Amino acid sequence: MVGKQVFFKTIFSLLFFLLLSYNCYPQSDPPIDSDPNRNWDGITHWSRYIVISPGFMGPNALPVPEIKKGLVENNIEFELSQQNHFSKHDKTFNLFSRFYLPFANNKIAVELYMVPVEYFSMDTNLRYERKTFKLEGEGFAVGDLYFSTIIQLLKNHKSLPDIALRLACRTASGGKFTAARFTDTPGYFFDVSFGKKILKNLKQIENINIFGMAGFYSWQTYSVSHRQDDAFLFGFGADINTKSFSISNAVAGYLGYCQNLDRPIVYRFHINKNAKHFDFRIGYQAGLQDLLYNTINFSVIYHIKKPNSK
Repeated sequence: MVGKQVFFKTIFSLLFFLLLSYNCYPQSDPPIDSDPNRNWDGITHWSRYIVISPGFMGPNALPVPEIKKGLVENNIEFELSQQNHFSKHDKTFNLFSRFYLPFANNKIAVELYMVPVEYFSMDTNLRYERKTFKLEGEGFAVGDLYFSTIIQLLKNHKSLPDIALRLACRTASGGKFTAARFTDTPGYFFDVSFGKKILKNLKQIENINIFGMAGFYSWQTYSVSHRQDDAFLFGFGADINTKSFSISNAVAGYLGYCQNLDRPIVYRFHINKNAKHFDFRIGYQAGLQDLLYNTINFSVIYHIKKPNSK
């Protein structure tokens, strides 16, 4: 009889311990950390708290597109860059790769580019501001793949500038949405760019190229009120070209309509050293609005001139 009492007491104690353990240690992660700084309502999934806009994500999530300057280039190009992004609360280092292929007598080109790997380190203030899942603030991420088509509309006209149309798409292949590094949503943009060479054949300068672009940029969000953000895309600048060097200055950006730090504007400067098969570039980008990073990049561009190129 005593043995049965001991047995039932032991079973009861085990069941009580298991029930207590179940209540104290949930079997899966909650939708979001129950931190008072997040104002979590206890129900909404953590992904709804991350704001998908340039000012609330990493520097490679929604970058400002490069200006195409109205030309389909004559060369097949392979580019590899090392980029360093700095802000007050975030340091990011990444590789950048690009492939460019013209065809149809250099009237059309396709371009693919992406960030194959990114390392990031954010401080606590920025992790709270961006509402990263479990306050994730350091690690590695793989970026989105972009692919675009560039179509030459006008070239070598006596008085009008060169004009090109670009149609581009961003896939949702990037990682680390939990750390607000990439959006995990698709997007697209299209623009018309132009370029016109002036002041040709000066003593030390071959020409000065004035260029610009105007277009439309759109990306998907998780917002209930705005399923996607739409923006006016713009840019303008000038190149100084010599036989072996080119110096470029440009301002570019896009203006979203949600007004949640979705209006990034950047200034870009780079120097290009031209060679027979390799170009070497050093560049600098300053964030003027919303995308507040200072970026230094070093690029090597291998190019093959097509046999039918003039």
